Amino acid sequence: MFNSLDPIWLFLGGLVIRYGGDLLKIIIEFGLQRLACQITIAETNPIYSAICWELERTGKVYDFSELIYTATPLVPPAVESPTLKTRLQPRSGWIGVGYQGAYIGIRRHDFKVTDLQNTQLLTLATLRWWQPQMLTWLTKIETNYNLEAPLIVRLIGGTISIVRTQTKRRIETLAIDAQTETELFSDLDRFLQSRDLYRQRGIPWRRGYLLYGPPGTGKSSLIQAIASHYDRQLVSLSLTDMDDSALLRAWSEITATSLVALEDIDSVFSGRKPLGELSFSALLNTLDGAGAVEGSITILTTNHRSQLDPALIRPGRCDREFELGYLTPESCAKMFGCFFPDSPLVANITAQLGSYRVSPAAWQNYLQSQDSAELAAKNCDFAELQVAD
Repeated sequence: MFNSLDPIWLFLGGLVIRYGGDLLKIIIEFGLQRLACQITIAETNPIYSAICWELERTGKVYDFSELIYTATPLVPPAVESPTLKTRLQPRSGWIGVGYQGAYIGIRRHDFKVTDLQNTQLLTLATLRWWQPQMLTWLTKIETNYNLEAPLIVRLIGGTISIVRTQTKRRIETLAIDAQTETELFSDLDRFLQSRDLYRQRGIPWRRGYLLYGPPGTGKSSLIQAIASHYDRQLVSLSLTDMDDSALLRAWSEITATSLVALEDIDSVFSGRKPLGELSFSALLNTLDGAGAVEGSITILTTNHRSQLDPALIRPGRCDREFELGYLTPESCAKMFGCFFPDSPLVANITAQLGSYRVSPAAWQNYLQSQDSAELAAKNCDFAELQVAD
């Protein structure tokens, strides 16, 4: 009886062998769709760095691979070799995390953005009844990361590249005009949330800013606060030490999560005339040429805006400009409150400011030297702190 069915059984057996694996995958995928949930996070999202930091902090280093935060080998013998530093991120493939009785799988993988650019993604997956624990875990590590993780700063000169960390600068510690602060951070928020809109319109997704004003008005502090707030690696380029080739090498290290600072740009060029070995055309091409990185933010600073060539600060290179000035009563009170919270003397202090031109740097330096709000109020003399004519 079975002999006559042998060809049929052989045929069915062949189908199982040929398509059984695919059928099993379909069944598994169907089951996962019904029973599991997942979240995919791009490396441009601040929570990406928070996850990497949390897994490293909690001893998951053995599940990690090194990322490229290293010093360049082009260090002259006379210069002390910088300490090599690395940032760790999850290896490719799945790793597991337990939290409040739930199991969360985490996988890092590449996503092709363009022919020349890839981005990293993290996919988090768990069973549907563990979804609340996964969301709670994400909220917790994001909070801890914002409070505890340091700001990564990369300093690049002509032949030196050094990576160091420093404490993050909080926005509320800035002594800048409230309207300037609101406009700047609102513009940054809109930019970072408009990636798809830029693509639809065929516009390069990058943003440039110019901060200008007298010395000591908080330009560097504002840059650090922006990098801290948006969890971006701060890349500070010393253009006075660079030629065209060095700038090109340095720019090749910029990523979509970088904030690039070009400070005191007026010390590099007088109009279009270079004051060092870097050519004006090389800088312009770097800012908005083919090598400009999608998603990056570039900030130029100067004490003398009038000395800058219009081509350097036109829209597309510097999309917005913000002037940082001397202390106002509001910014004076804000910084006083950072040093001496809830002091009733703040009104007495700000009333003395009047028309004195006092820089935030001078005011901060003064407050740091005082042991109490009472001493700060007693010893304060804005006439001595003001900028000399």
